[in-house]
Amino acid sequence: MPGGRSEPSPVTVAFLLSQVGGRSAQVFAELLNPLRFVPAEAGILRLLDRSPGISQQQLARRLNMHASRLVAILDALQERGLLIRETSTADRRVYNLRLTATGRDALAAIGRVARAHEEAMCEGLNDNERAQLAGLLRKVAARHGLAPGIHPGYKTLGSTNSEGAAVRMRRNRR
Repeated sequence: MPGGRSEPSPVTVAFLLSQVGGRSAQVFAELLNPLRFVPAEAGILRLLDRSPGISQQQLARRLNMHASRLVAILDALQERGLLIRETSTADRRVYNLRLTATGRDALAAIGRVARAHEEAMCEGLNDNERAQLAGLLRKVAARHGLAPGIHPGYKTLGSTNSEGAAVRMRRNRR
């Protein structure tokens, strides 16, 4: 090659997945910001809506998240009036979680944001292309053992490896 420059290498599927995934996460966080939520909180509210009465321990297991890290997030959501903790009738040491009416309203607003996000990210794709892409991505996710509907980032959320997620969550609530 003239000047010692080699031809650019083709962009890999892994890079494209990372690039689009990173951008998608940025856009979703930006769209949630006016609602004073971060994506992790939105995901937890969605799971609570789908599993009313789930215990804190069950939720932590489903998210593949350390239970003590989850407590701080649940405390913040409870302080905002979005969920309630109920003592389990079977075991007084266990708290079951439920969305409040305010939490359901917030989840409806998050749903509107999520639909707008979906449209923005898939702009330019027709319905068949969207379905094909979704099917291929589900196949890749399953091959890597990713739980459907659960972001793998919960595993490190609140740890020192989570790139300051807890700090960002507090900052975004202001």
